[in-house]
Amino acid sequence: MKHETKILHLKNGYDIWSASFGNPDAPIKLLALHGGPGGTSKEFWPWAENFQKYVGMDVQVFTYDQLGSFWSESPDWSKQENVDKYLNYEYYLDELEEVRSLMGLDHFYLLGHSWGGVLTYEYTLAHPEHLKGSIVYSMTDNIKDYVTSINQERLDLLGQDEVDYMKSIEAKNDFTDPRYHKDVNKLYHENIERTDSYDPDAGPDLLATDVYNHFQGNNEFVVTGILKDWNIRPRLHEITRPMLLTTGEKDTMPVWSMEATAKEIPGAELFVNKDGGHHHAVDHPVAFYNNLAAFLKRVEAAQ
Repeated sequence: MKHETKILHLKNGYDIWSASFGNPDAPIKLLALHGGPGGTSKEFWPWAENFQKYVGMDVQVFTYDQLGSFWSESPDWSKQENVDKYLNYEYYLDELEEVRSLMGLDHFYLLGHSWGGVLTYEYTLAHPEHLKGSIVYSMTDNIKDYVTSINQERLDLLGQDEVDYMKSIEAKNDFTDPRYHKDVNKLYHENIERTDSYDPDAGPDLLATDVYNHFQGNNEFVVTGILKDWNIRPRLHEITRPMLLTTGEKDTMPVWSMEATAKEIPGAELFVNKDGGHHHAVDHPVAFYNNLAAFLKRVEAAQ
């Protein structure tokens, strides 16, 4: 599959890594935003090929590593002025718009996974003029619902005694505790990626932990960072572009919350991937790509 990588020089002086995959003449352009925060764009590298493999569709996929993430430059987070300037929603939203311009994208589709979904909601409201449509992949519209969901998921899987133990470890900030780590890995296998080959310990090797911890916390089942107060639901009725919401049945993002999200967005579509986790593009790809392709075709036909 044809691909091209570029270093994008931002106006703030930092360089970030970007790539495009697939046919440059493809009529559909999709810009994909990684999760984390502080994750990487690696999850999207096979997507153009997967569109061909699963649905025979020609889509050019663009992606990049956000500032501070693995393949891009990172400010010195030991300096509080850098934390204040860059580790906030406004910066990453502005960075996304600058990247869009540098990539020469217009009338394109924006897709965000998890944290990338936060940026997708925000960008769709801020810059609808550039979009054909948006896809929110496994992200609720408010963190309160997410916290309710993850607390219930760990109770259902591990039981009250083990949850109490986890909370005691979290209160001591002792995240290296072996028993706690074993519990987190069980949760990741149940709700993050439901494949036999998934290794929860492999992901953190590429995770920018300073960025992740600032927004999220230590892991996907602890929310102590600034994300805990994020809530875009009061503004969802302002969205004017077609939007697809997609989540896994076993996702950390609750189906009931995303059902409520879909009702607030005019004309929004919701797809729940049966038995899928937070990475349901990986653990249930046939259903994921067929549904995504159907959405893109419907929007294209209405242009």
